[in-house]
Parts: sequence; structure tokens; C-alpha cells
Amino acid sequence: MKMRTVLISGLILAFSFALSTKTEAQELQVAIDFDLAAPQGEFSDQLDKLGWGLNLMGGYRFGQTPIMLGLEFGFMNFGRDVRDAPLSTTIPDLRVEVENSYNLVHGDILLRMIPPPTAIRPYVEGLVGFNYFYTETVIRDRGSFSGEERLRDTNFEDTALSYGLGAGVHFRLYQDRAMERDSEDVTPSSVYLSLSSRYMFGREAEYLQEGSIDVVSRPGEVLYDVSRSKTDLLYFKLGLVINF
Repeated sequence: MKMRTVLISGLILAFSFALSTKTEAQELQVAIDFDLAAPQGEFSDQLDKLGWGLNLMGGYRFGQTPIMLGLEFGFMNFGRDVRDAPLSTTIPDLRVEVENSYNLVHGDILLRMIPPPTAIRPYVEGLVGFNYFYTETVIRDRGSFSGEERLRDTNFEDTALSYGLGAGVHFRLYQDRAMERDSEDVTPSSVYLSLSSRYMFGREAEYLQEGSIDVVSRPGEVLYDVSRSKTDLLYFKLGLVINF
């Protein structure tokens, strides 16, 4: 609770400070990351499996300051299970493929301290946001080469607050050599390779994982073996950053 309060206060102060700075040398940043996430603490005791996914971030650095405010959204998958099943109890000879996937969507506001564009840009950041855990069931044609989807439904979900700290470094891959740029020019000024990690403290949530759905022991019924714990995650991130 204290850390989240500090992060929120920092975001408010940074925004107030940015409003009073000069607008020259502003920087817009867009990034896409491939993420691996390792459950930590209680979460690791319940879910001993790496998650993987993608993350999108948009950030804005104000004037000559090292302050960047950003917004990001990411998707992660923590496993799936697939089975063949009859379409209904009255048509047991028509079978379909049923896939359950165990997923996380997260959204965060970030405050990043990063120097002006150089060949190598280390940074530190604080984040506050949410984790949305959900289990999705998809029905597909069995044996179909295309795996065409027929039905999709979210059958379990929960949301928890999260907050944390991270650090990383950007390595420049490309730099626009133009001496002057039009103020309305939207072509990239530089492109960076990004390596980073972060630790996110997640509040308690309920979720499912591989093997949590039982449809065999009681025909016609579904039993959920629900896990509940704090949801701390350690992220490892590799990405591409485009500056404008």
C-alpha cells in the first residue's frame, strides 16, 4: 500500500512539473516487447510455470527533463489444455476440439526516468496498474487443418491491483541524420533495442491453471479447482523502441 501511494504521488508530481517546463525537445516513444514472466512467492507456490506474451507501450518525455510518462497494455499466457469432447450429451457421435487457455491482461501507468536520446540509454521506472486473470474456452472443428473457431467464452475471471519497479537499457540501432525535422514530421527519429526487467507486486486474486477444469468426474457438470494467492511477477523483457 505504501509503495503504491508513493508511485501515484510521484506520477502527480511529475505531471505538475512537466506542465511548467519548456516544450522543446519533447519525445514520443512507442515500444513493443516480448515478455517472459516468472511467478514469485505465493504465486510461484500455486503456479510453477513461466508466462509469455507481448506488451505495447506509449510514452511521452517532457522538454529537457528526464521524466517520461507512459501507458502500457500487455497480454500473457500461462498455459493451455486441449481435449476432444462430444458437442452435447445428446449427440455423442459429433465431437469437437475444446481448448482452455489461462491468460493475463495487464495495464499500467508508468513513470520513467530516462536521459535524452543517446547511443545507450539506461532507465529506471515505477508502475501502478491492474492484472486481469481470465480463462477462455474455445471450440474448434476437430481435425480441421485451419482449426476454424466455432465458439468462444470466458468462463472464469478476476482482477487485482499491481505496482512495482523496473530498470532497463536501450541500445540505438538507427538514428535519423537529418539536421532539421519538420514539426509535423512523423517519421522515426531513432530505433532502439530494449532489454529490461521489472518486479510487479500483485494483490490477491483467484485464477485457474492447467488441469483446474474437471468435466469428467461428473458428466454434464464442470468443476473448477480455483487457486487463490498474491500475484507477484518477475518480468524479463526484450523489445523494440521507436522514437519520434
